Amino acid sequence: MTAQPARRRLGLWMATALVVGNMIGSGVFLLPSSLAAYGPISLVAWVFTAAGAILLALVFARLARAYPKTGGPYAYARKAFGDFVGFQTAWGYWIAIWAGNAAIAVAFVGYLAHFWDALGEDKVLAAGSAWRRSGC
Repeated sequence: MTAQPARRRLGLWMATALVVGNMIGSGVFLLPSSLAAYGPISLVAWVFTAAGAILLALVFARLARAYPKTGGPYAYARKAFGDFVGFQTAWGYWIAIWAGNAAIAVAFVGYLAHFWDALGEDKVLAAGSAWRRSGC
């Protein structure tokens, strides 16, 4: 009789850490500066955005429980709508991740330029810093 490996579970604390890591990485720093031009009403928009993120997380949690396969959005779209939509979802998700990483790198350099003036003046230095930040 062979021993089965222990099944690892994604618990509340691990899921919370993943979400917090993504929020700190981009949204927490980018969204308030984008909304600041609109004044105090921007706080309402920030609450709506947070509520939307929570609802999206709940949808993915339900899908993961109903269809416990690896693949995330690709697997769910493929199961519900077929191979072609699953393929489109995978490509869209992949492109969104690349764009998200670029946005995080640009935000990082933008905030770093506040402390290091040369980044705000020299585009080559700023691009190099963003390239190094993105892990390339």
